[in-house]
Parts: sequence; structure tokens; C-alpha cells
Amino acid sequence: MVRGLTVLVPALAAALVGADVISVATPPPDAPARGTPAMIERATVELVLIEAYVTDSQGRPLRGLTTDDLSLMIDGHAKPIHSLEFREVGAPAAAPAAGPAPTGATEAPPGTPRRLPRRLILFFEDSTSSPEGLTAARRAAKRFLESGLLPEDQVALASCDRRLRILHDFTTDRGALGRAVEGSLDDVRRFTDFASEQAKYERDVAELFGRASQWSGGSGEGSARQMTLVALNYAAEYTPRSRDVLRALTTLVDSLSPYPGYKGIVFMGDGVPENPAFDFLQRFAERAPPSMASAVEKFDLSLEIKQLAHYASAAGVTLHSVQTTGLSSSTSMEMRASGRRSNALETLALNTGGTKSTSNDVFKALAEAENSSRAYYVIGYAPEGPPDGQYHTVQLRLKHRSGSVRWRRGFTRLLPDQARERAVEAAYFLPELYPDLGVEISAVPGPSDTASRVYDLVVHVPPGRALFVPQPDGASARLEAGFVLIDESQRETLRAAREARITLTGARPSGRLGVDFYSRIRVPRGGQTITAVVSDRAAGALGAARLAIPPATGAASPGALGLSIYSLSEHSLWIEIPASREVAPPTDAAADYEVGPSLKTTFALGELVACGFRLEGFDPQGGLRLVIRDGEREVRSVDVLPPAPGEEAPLPTGLIKMKLPVEGLPAGDYVLVVRRKGAGGAESDAGTTPLRLRPADGAGD
Repeated sequence: MVRGLTVLVPALAAALVGADVISVATPPPDAPARGTPAMIERATVELVLIEAYVTDSQGRPLRGLTTDDLSLMIDGHAKPIHSLEFREVGAPAAAPAAGPAPTGATEAPPGTPRRLPRRLILFFEDSTSSPEGLTAARRAAKRFLESGLLPEDQVALASCDRRLRILHDFTTDRGALGRAVEGSLDDVRRFTDFASEQAKYERDVAELFGRASQWSGGSGEGSARQMTLVALNYAAEYTPRSRDVLRALTTLVDSLSPYPGYKGIVFMGDGVPENPAFDFLQRFAERAPPSMASAVEKFDLSLEIKQLAHYASAAGVTLHSVQTTGLSSSTSMEMRASGRRSNALETLALNTGGTKSTSNDVFKALAEAENSSRAYYVIGYAPEGPPDGQYHTVQLRLKHRSGSVRWRRGFTRLLPDQARERAVEAAYFLPELYPDLGVEISAVPGPSDTASRVYDLVVHVPPGRALFVPQPDGASARLEAGFVLIDESQRETLRAAREARITLTGARPSGRLGVDFYSRIRVPRGGQTITAVVSDRAAGALGAARLAIPPATGAASPGALGLSIYSLSEHSLWIEIPASREVAPPTDAAADYEVGPSLKTTFALGELVACGFRLEGFDPQGGLRLVIRDGEREVRSVDVLPPAPGEEAPLPTGLIKMKLPVEGLPAGDYVLVVRRKGAGGAESDAGTTPLRLRPADGAGD
């Protein structure tokens, strides 16, 4: 398992335990599924869940509806309602009022879990919006987080300037969210030059418009051509940014797909038009010149907007639109243009059952979006046939009762491969939102030269996270792990992946065995960001993590190679991911691997922890210390003593392996440092690596 893995601590090889034999095979795409101990035939009903918000004349939820009170049409055809459930946040949900089960159904579908937490992403669109409006939106969001939610609500924060950023992942900690919002107020990345450039274009067109009283004839025709040119230049700058915003929203939608229960995104910004060129000209005129029709086709965003609506329907995500320019425009023409810019997102909100607002009161708009999901119905529709990946329209009408109905206007049943592909892609973009498998990354540094450095990359999945399914030949798991490296210019420098079927053939308890995927990579000396994704194919779960490698500075100096920390209490199966884009031919042949200590950075309190490394330029008589730092403060220290005269070194020359003195340290984030003494007793850092201590999960298990 460790042959050729010289950068990873040689002490790691010495600590490997020759325990159970693990059969690891990479199955071909058409390999038949393994047999199960027993065959059980059952019929189930797949339901499409459609949220419906029904209110009376005073805007209060209308309770007590049954399937007879609603009529449902799919793609223009009347369809039966399979089930109807009323959900109210903070109150027990009533039992579903089910209609007759479809013919052939022998088992009713399980009820949707009650009291599922609501998940809400507050999204700040900084790329093309006025900084003043987004400043007001952040302050309103901070106030909303302090007073406008229920304790169990899960909230995340996201922004988009030049790229999508997660300001904070899902949490119920309102204080942490408030601090994240406060910190983003002063983040210079949110201040772009777009607003000032847009103002310049507006002044240019206003000046031209003032010289032209009509679109045709005389000097007016020349002014119209100039106005068209200005609008096209504006659209050429605006459209790529708008596409990035729509992609960011689509990625957030995909990331929410696995969550059950209510999930929504509140967009805060100036809005996204369907066509920036037309929208810009209509700020100043009732209509654009006919000659513009063909010239502006390339700026059309309707396809991206339509795709966002379809993917939101597939993921069951509700979109809310809050226009942060409000009604502050000074002229009727500017007010019309401001409203038009938000039209595309208002339509998306309508199609997904969300709310829209153009009010100056952003706090009120946020409260309306939150309040809209406190009480609603979930309609269960049993579609015919398998998923087709197509968008289907939904029409809903209230019968026998008076009231207003707002509902999700369509749904998409993605093909299984489509759904998984989109989920994996979202995990690479937003690893912060995929903590379920507990994935973490270690990048163990090795030798370097003037152009690059070698790292041994380890992607760790803790024990008990991968699902091992009982099979006749042993408990089996099917995992896929991959990683991608992006440099500081956002260029991909490396990617690799591997899928493996793992079968435990020994008696080791599968629930306490972790998995360490490892790969030898050569990284340019510039800064890199590593994102790793692990997919549990049996459980349908995803886990992801991200690690930044800072750029190397100056000439390479002697130091600690392979400095890493591993557990003496926990063991993992080690699986190599070849660092190559070439896909290995599929095979069902088994490969034997050994189980070794888990290499990671996060450890439970009370866990036995050791480290190992090779010291370049090792002097057995020189001084060496291992230090654990909390910030700048040394909290623990242990000397590395040289062998006594005539005593044989316990490890090959330059190899160090030691247990770390972590007993009694409180939970927290620390740094392990190798301190090396030079001439005159002066010390310097020869290597550092993070060390995180956390309370044990499930203490007492």
C-alpha cells in the first residue's frame, strides 16, 4: 500500500497493522449488481411534491382543505391528487388527506417527515448591483437574522461578485451569521466598478436622448444609432456578469436538491433582465429601434433563466426576489426601467411559488419571504412513467372555497444520471454545503524545486460515514472520490478521480473503519485551491471539502518533509487515486490492501495522536522540538532527543516518529510546529501543519 509513497511518513508504514484483507474492485459500467440475501417484491408510488400557499382575503393561511377542494392540471390535463398535507412551522402537521391510490400500488409511500427544518440561503448579488443598495440589504439581513426566524431554521449566506462565495454555511447560530454579514460589509471584493460604468453609459444615452426628439428622421436617426451603439457596449459588459449570476443561482439550487423539507433562496440585488441591451434602451425610450433586433440576439438570457427555473423545479427550491434599488428612482422613466430589470427574477419567483418585492423596506421583504413558508400545503402527484428530464407545467385551482392560491408552476423529473451529475458539480463549487460525510483534506508537503512541489494528498472519510451494505460475500460499500486543483487565475491545473467497490471480507466492524484516498501530485509553486468530493453511491450521499495551498516564496530551504498527523486509535482503508486524467480500464479483479492509521487533521478529544516526518539536513546531535501552538502561544512542547552515544538510531537517518502530547488540551484549532535549533541555539520553524481537536461524536458509543 505504501510502496513508492516516500513522502508520507515512513513511520506510517511501520505503524500499519496487517489486519483484515479488503477486496477492492473497480466494476465495469455494465457489471451486474451483486445478489442480495433475499428477494422482496414490492410496488411503490413515486410522488412529485408541489407546494401550494392558500390564503383568505386577509392573507391568513386557509386551513382544513381536502383533495376535493383543489383541482390539479399537469401539462393542461386534469390529474388526480394522490395526497394532500398541510404543513405549519412550529405546529404538528396534520395527517395527509390521501386520495385513492393508483391501480397496482401495493404499498403507500412513506409520509414526509414532520418538523423538518426550513433551509434558507440569503444571496447578495454584488456583481452588477448598486453597492449602496447591497449595503442596505446586508443591514436589513442582519436585523432579520436577529428577529425574523424560528430557532430551528437553517440559514446560509452567499454572495456573487466576480464569483460565487459562501459567506457562511448552514447553521442555526444567528450570532455567527450576523458576524459574517457584518464582515462582508467591509469586504473590498464586493465593490466592483460596474455601478460607476453603468452610470456613465446612462449619462451618455441621456445626453443623446436629449438631442433627439424621435427615433427617425434628421439628427434623430443619427442619435438613435449612437444610442444603439452605447446600449450594445453596455450589454457586452453586462451580459457575461449576468450569466455568472444565473450560474451562481443554479449552483445554489443544485446544492439544495438533497435536502428534504422547505428550501428557499432570497435574491437581493438590482435584478437580471432577459436582454440587457433592450432593457438599457428602454430606460430612456418607449421602444428600441427595429434595427436592433438582430444585433442584440447574442445578449439574450432567456435560455439561462429558463434553465434556472427548470432546475429549481427539479430540486424543489423556492426563489424569492428582493429588488434592492427599491423605488428610489427620481423619474417615471427610471422607475419603469428599474422595475423591468427585476422582471426576470419576479417571474422565477412566481414560477417557484416565491415572493417578490420592489419596496424600499428590504427588512419587510425578507419578513414576507420568510412568513410565506410558515403554513402551506404539499400536494402529492403520482406521475406516469419513468423520469424524462422534461419540464411539466402545473395549474392549480381552488374549488368550493374563496381564497388566493400561489403554487409551484412546474416540475422536472431529472434522469438519475442527470441528478447525480448536477449534485456532484455543485459539491465541487460549494463544498461548504456538503459536510455530511465529514470529508477533510490533508496536503503533506514533499520535495520542491524552482517550479513545483510534490504533495501527497489524502482525502479522509471518518469511520461510520460510508454505508456498508450486507452482502453474501461481506459488507460492501461503493465510493467514488475525486479532486480538482485551481490556481490563483482560476485555471484548472489537475483533476483525478476513482470509483471503488469495497468489500470487507474479515471480521472488522465496518462501522468503525474509515477510508483514506491518497494521491501523489506535483503542484506549481503558485497558490492552489484543492477541492475534493466523495460520493457514497450506496447511500446516495455526497461529502466535500476545500483546502488552500499558499504560494511558495523564495528559494526552497531545508525543512520537515512529509510532516503529517495520524491517529493511533482509528484505522482506515487506504485507496490510491492515480494522478492522471487517463481512465483506467474497468476491472472486477480484486486487489488486496492493508488497513493503516487514519491520516487527518481533526481528532477527537482523548484520541491517541502521533506525527511523523523526514528532516532535511538532519543532524542527530542538533536540537529539535515539537511545539503545539494556540495562535502565537506555545501550549505544549516536547524535545526530540538524539540517540545516546553508541546507541543505534530507532529509525533510519532523518526519520522522526513521535506521539504528540495532546492529553488535557481543550477543543480548538492548533498548529503543530517542528522547531529546529541552529548555530548559537537560535530556533526556526522547519515545518507546520494544522491540528484540530473536537469533542468526540457519540461519546460513550
